[in-house]
Amino acid sequence: MYNIHSLSEYELAHHAAQRFKRLLITQNIPSDIAEKIEDEILPALEYIENWEPSDADIISNNSCGTPWHDGCL
Repeated sequence: MYNIHSLSEYELAHHAAQRFKRLLITQNIPSDIAEKIEDEILPALEYIENWEPSDADIISNNSCGTPWHDGCL
């Protein structure tokens, strides 16, 4: 088992998505709830898990670019 408090947002999204997928397979849940999980929750978790900042995001959060790349730590 893992400690959810020590997971990054990406790791947490990954584990949550895996649990929701398992829930859909193993549990007899109402179809409207299963539809919400499949159509809304899983896509949102997959978006979070695979998100990467754009160049504009990186530049806007740090005036000199990426500190580990540009040496402005």
